[in-house]
Amino acid sequence: MKRVGIVIICLILSFGTVFAQKIKITGKVVDGSMDKAPFEYANIVLQTSDSVFVAGVSTDVKGNFQLEKVQAGNYRLVISAIGYTDLIADLAGLTGSIDLGELVLSEAAEQLAEVTVTAANIINQADRKIVFPSQKQLEASTNGINLLQALMLPRIQVNPLTKSVGLAGGGTVQLCMNGVKVSTEDINALQPEDILRIEYLEDPGLRYGSAEAVLNYITRRHETGGSVSLDLMNSPHIVFHNDAVSARLNHKKSEFSINYRTSPRDFYDCWRSNEEVFHFEDGTSLNRYEKGKPGHLSELNHGGSFTYNYQEPDKYQLNAQLGYWGYSQPHTDYRSDLYNVEYPDHITDMQDYTDQATHRPFIDLYYQQELKNKQFLALNLVGTYIYTDSKRSYQERQDGNLLTDIFSGVTGNKYSVIGEGIYEKGFEKGRLSAGLKHTQAFSDNTYAGNLEYKTNMKQADTYLYTEFQGKWEKLNYTLGIGVTRSWLKQEGEEGYQTYTFRPRFSLQYAFTDHFYARLNGSLVNNPPALSELSAVEQMIDSMQIRRGNPALNPYNRFQTNLYMEYRKGKVSVGLSSLYQTNPKAIMESTFIENGMFVHTYRNQDGFQYFNSELNLRAGMLWNILQFSLSGGVNRFWSDGKDYRHTYTNWYYRAEMMAQYKHLMASFTIYNRRNGFWGETMSSGENLHMLSAMYKYKQIAVGVGMVNPFADNYKRINENWNKYVSSIKETYVNESSRAFFLTFAWNFQFGRKYQSEGKKIWNQDTDSGVMNTSK
Repeated sequence: MKRVGIVIICLILSFGTVFAQKIKITGKVVDGSMDKAPFEYANIVLQTSDSVFVAGVSTDVKGNFQLEKVQAGNYRLVISAIGYTDLIADLAGLTGSIDLGELVLSEAAEQLAEVTVTAANIINQADRKIVFPSQKQLEASTNGINLLQALMLPRIQVNPLTKSVGLAGGGTVQLCMNGVKVSTEDINALQPEDILRIEYLEDPGLRYGSAEAVLNYITRRHETGGSVSLDLMNSPHIVFHNDAVSARLNHKKSEFSINYRTSPRDFYDCWRSNEEVFHFEDGTSLNRYEKGKPGHLSELNHGGSFTYNYQEPDKYQLNAQLGYWGYSQPHTDYRSDLYNVEYPDHITDMQDYTDQATHRPFIDLYYQQELKNKQFLALNLVGTYIYTDSKRSYQERQDGNLLTDIFSGVTGNKYSVIGEGIYEKGFEKGRLSAGLKHTQAFSDNTYAGNLEYKTNMKQADTYLYTEFQGKWEKLNYTLGIGVTRSWLKQEGEEGYQTYTFRPRFSLQYAFTDHFYARLNGSLVNNPPALSELSAVEQMIDSMQIRRGNPALNPYNRFQTNLYMEYRKGKVSVGLSSLYQTNPKAIMESTFIENGMFVHTYRNQDGFQYFNSELNLRAGMLWNILQFSLSGGVNRFWSDGKDYRHTYTNWYYRAEMMAQYKHLMASFTIYNRRNGFWGETMSSGENLHMLSAMYKYKQIAVGVGMVNPFADNYKRINENWNKYVSSIKETYVNESSRAFFLTFAWNFQFGRKYQSEGKKIWNQDTDSGVMNTSK
């Protein structure tokens, strides 16, 4: 028996050794110069979490290193060289091989990129977090979007249903791939095996415009060969699909890529309820209620792009992209019983049908050049055409008699050209960047129906900026200044020309290796939308009109944000607080004219917004589970010429993900995160989703359900105007307990090398057409 026990123990130890041998840690070390030359003979030391030596190697002549036969556990990786700042990364919960990609060693005199350790698989640099996905997170993902969901980064929120990316506290997230701004569809087409790391810029600079955060995916690139991927999400009992296909082909320095995505919806059990109270000048009022009946909602989002990229590594790059995005909504058909609350038996049959479509082809040309002495130059030119066709039919009938018959239609054509150039220069103790961006747009819209108009508008915006980023002891700082010239001319109307200064600052202080705080502030100019400036009016119903206002002027937005984060081991806690004020903000204005209630836009007194949010993240726990919990409050103050409103919204969000071998499961739940602007409250979603997936090698299959514990789905809009107040609820019954299936297939062939990417990307998405829906 003793011999049998010894044999069993030996077998167990042998199996453990076999599995340990499978774990490798690889990467490439380069110096901090603009050329990023391979760093020869840098010291690579692997330690336990309490600094006990495990293994050590040196980089080869190409800067590459490899640590083999590493057992699963918690480690610190230290990269060092004489005269350079040590680079340290914690690798907690290491269970599989990991490629750390390109790691930059900076000269000790260059304090800007000094590194501090804050968490497992995350390196904090002066201007960004560098996130290395673990092997388990890569295994739990089929594309770049659900990998982001698995990472559960602070403040980043992923909608698993629409595969959109948002930011806690509001604001926009700019997605990039190797430095170029790309669409969600491009990230969704990324195969997890091609992702080396994600650079998370929580405080992006002036050249990123209005983006509150930037996620930059650093990827591998095939030297020869390529890849193909298929990602499907379909419901077997309703028309609800999110499908995507993409392919890449490489030959030497050239890369060809194509992707296409389609998201059709077709629902027959949707309706709205709407209660409106009209207050007339003589002191009387009318309370109308709209009781909805099942209607039809049909829409299609689809689009794709073809891209050619030619690259001479570390020297220059040429990128050309031809793309198209289309949106079609042939049916938004609402039918309701309309009646006065005082006389519920006198029912009017109401129909409100909308049919709209948008087509947006574009071409994007980009060139970048690496220059001597840590200099860099990038140029970008984008041309866009937007065609819009929208029709609306509104009718009220009583006892077969037609009481109200309103038809409105608009066709719009918009042409725009965006050009931008960026120059950067690195110094010993900082980096200077400067840029110039110009937008030229032309639009003409034809409004037909009960009221007919033609508009012709020309718009130009020029933005010049410069920014310096540096470090003083434990304080990282960024100081920037920009100036914007905005010009608009509408045929038959007076235009405007304004100049605005756009200062910006950011201060980040590291109190310890685990705790830091960041304070930033900015001033941004907000021009009016072309649809708001249109010298047109359109009827909403028998009592209401929507009208544009050519007299609108741009307004400024002042914003400051304080963020604090404590991160140690597998747990992180973050607290963010944001305050924003918008003097002379463009908000809605309603008044009575000739017995009609007119809804228009006006430069009001101002708008203020405050948000505070606490986020807790933990994982991987027991090498199986990770979760994220967040909660916060929104507070709004809206000051108009004849109104003042305040509104408070409390919200929460929870995400949990578990993985065991090839099986993954996730659960997401959040309540309504509401917004307020002018006199209107717009609700967010009240949603939860449960899903499970089995992945084996290149194929993954899964199941899920939307709102499994709820029997209805609705969005709420409230208007608090003193003349016309309303509460509108829109229901889509098919969005409750909706069952779906997922399938993903990723196929790769050829060798890989890490690619560089373009640094700027521009696109025009504003059609300039007025919305006349109720």
